[in-house]
Amino acid sequence: MQLRKLKKIIFRGWVVIALLIGSFSLCSGQDIYDVSYKVGPVFKIVSPKIRIDSEYVRIPEEGNEIGYQFGLFTKIRVNNVYFQPELLIATAQNRLDFLNYNGVNGFNPSADFEFTTLEIPVSIGVNIGNLRLDTGPGFSLMLSGNEYFLNEKINVTQEYNQVTILWRLGLGVDINNLLLDFKYEFGLSKTEESLARLIERELVPRQSQLVFSIAYSILRD
Repeated sequence: MQLRKLKKIIFRGWVVIALLIGSFSLCSGQDIYDVSYKVGPVFKIVSPKIRIDSEYVRIPEEGNEIGYQFGLFTKIRVNNVYFQPELLIATAQNRLDFLNYNGVNGFNPSADFEFTTLEIPVSIGVNIGNLRLDTGPGFSLMLSGNEYFLNEKINVTQEYNQVTILWRLGLGVDINNLLLDFKYEFGLSKTEESLARLIERELVPRQSQLVFSIAYSILRD
């Protein structure tokens, strides 16, 4: 069921992008606007920062693991303003230590979490020469989540919000077909990471992340 929903989202997203490219190309033909577009693959490295204020859970130094994202981007520019939607598959890992677990003093077992998500960021920005400044929302759809705790693997996909909303602030540069970006992302909607099953309390971590991306335009106008 989730795979079917994912296919529908991807198909509808690219239909909208194709319509936008077509409409902007018509405008360009009328010499009203200076319009161009770029399409190609993109790869991102994500450095997350998670904070939890709790005496029951702690994030070890290695708890915020590096994540990766890859997919496709489309950049549509009208004069100096551009619109850039993306479709990405993302993977991430986190680790949490549970302090004095089950009331046993000094027993602090670790739980590892692995997540796969569909990311749909949308940037709206302005070109200043080859430099770019942008902002915009990002939508994260949970595809799968697994927890590894006390030698047991548990699927925790349903314990998380299926959709999380992020906001992004970014700086980028265009070098011919190459697009380099550095972004700061932070959550607008709280991810209900229900850890009640482990510590009998609800915890809502706060997360932000730094993202470096490199994209290459294989189609451009």
